[in-house]
Amino acid sequence: MLGVRIPPGLQNSSEWQVFEKVTRFLKEVRAELGKVTWPTKHELVGSTIVVIVVCTIVSIFIGIVDRILTFAIKAIFGVGLGG
Repeated sequence: MLGVRIPPGLQNSSEWQVFEKVTRFLKEVRAELGKVTWPTKHELVGSTIVVIVVCTIVSIFIGIVDRILTFAIKAIFGVGLGG
């Protein structure tokens, strides 16, 4: 293995160490998720509505700005860009 000798007894122990580390990590993740304050259904629905409304407003704003800039470019140069 690239010039590094691993004693025969250590090959399996390093594999077990990785398995134990992964197992410990998953247990810690589960414990941390238990500490999370999850939103209620009412809070989740309210937040979702806010996100949808804000996205709609921003997309309308960008669309209006796009139309204005397209009109300005056509007025200045006399032709549209790309078609």
